[in-house]
Amino acid sequence: MSDYAFFEYQAKLTNTGHAEDGGEPVHCMIRMKNVDRDGKRLHDIELHQQAGDNVLFVINPGPYRNISHSSIWNVTEEELRKPGKASDYRRVGDCEIYFYNT
Repeated sequence: MSDYAFFEYQAKLTNTGHAEDGGEPVHCMIRMKNVDRDGKRLHDIELHQQAGDNVLFVINPGPYRNISHSSIWNVTEEELRKPGKASDYRRVGDCEIYFYNT
């Protein structure tokens, strides 16, 4: 079994004063360690939370923008590679985030 978890994340980045149905789509694939420093496997809910927090940290919506309609789900390592070449790549600790244009 791999020491990594893989996720797909989608959301909309909107201006706070505008309707939530508009906005800029955010689509990324995430690869992160699923074990702590002692080798203990982390719970899926903790991994989802950490992955979402890392994406928020990277895109940093700020005081005039917010995230709406966000969802995150597990994918396989093969699915992680399906979208092709990423338009942007960021790293937060052991978490790799691959952004794609939608």
